[in-house]
Amino acid sequence: MPQKALITGITGQTGSFLAKHLVRAGYEVHGTTRSLETTPWRLAHLGIAGEVQLHQLSATDFREIDDIIARKFDYIFHLAAESSVATSLKEPTKTVTANVTQTTAWLEAVKNASPDCRFFNAVTSEVLTASNRPLGEGAPCSASNPYAVTKLASMNMAQVFRESFDLYVVNGLLFNHESELRDARFVTGKIILNLCNLANDTSAPAFQLGNVLAERDFSHAEDFARGIASSLNHETSQDYVFASGTLRSVKDFFDVAASQLGFDPNWTGEGTDMVCRDLKSGRELVTINPEFYRPIDEKGKVGNPARAQSHLDWQPQITFAQLIERMIAFHMNKT
Repeated sequence: MPQKALITGITGQTGSFLAKHLVRAGYEVHGTTRSLETTPWRLAHLGIAGEVQLHQLSATDFREIDDIIARKFDYIFHLAAESSVATSLKEPTKTVTANVTQTTAWLEAVKNASPDCRFFNAVTSEVLTASNRPLGEGAPCSASNPYAVTKLASMNMAQVFRESFDLYVVNGLLFNHESELRDARFVTGKIILNLCNLANDTSAPAFQLGNVLAERDFSHAEDFARGIASSLNHETSQDYVFASGTLRSVKDFFDVAASQLGFDPNWTGEGTDMVCRDLKSGRELVTINPEFYRPIDEKGKVGNPARAQSHLDWQPQITFAQLIERMIAFHMNKT
């Protein structure tokens, strides 16, 4: 009899890659989604839309959780969240409900109805305090935006349930993970979408970005999906950092993407006066809009995935350049 796994947020980029990984490994895969009216496009793109069972769950009303968990899952991967920093700044109350109240409701349901179920809680590197050193599981925590505040609270709640009720609970501290399934609400998706438009249409205008000097530790979401799956199969439950271990700026991401599309990016100016033009044609590609800056943007954080490497035998397999290649190929094939 196959093992049963539930993925909350299965229609997101990481949930979809995780579903594909588990389906291919022989699991019976279920997932929650806000609506059952349409086929989730990411699952369809990965060719597994017909191989998972979906259950509707409201973003703010979690009474359905008890009915869902009565199906007795071996594993629950809790990925559902409001994951946009920009949205969390506009709607902090909604973000608290989605990220803290929902996580607590799942943990309580596991404790009451399925205490042998193993539970993964997705956390963000936003909760870790910036440092000159790579950040591991024991790094100090702090929060500079509502998204990070809620994810720090959910991480602490998961640890309380693990320690107080002897549950198998894992927090995954996920550094930036992107993919061809990333939408344009996020800066990497915005960059790829707009650069592809510029490559396809010589009359397309330049687009705007915020702080291109902001640094992040980028990986591919498919690599993280493998690690997330492995984290619930270790003999003991503990927290894990998933990261590439390399720091790159938003400008680095833009430059690699632009070069792969045939542009020769050349930046001039400083701060909000920075402009990038294509050296070959002189065409303006991007300008800076301070409205896109975060109110507080900490210095770059790089992750230390040593525990995941040693305990789970996990290593990222998709390089930074390959990540961008896959994102470009996906968008170019859509146009």
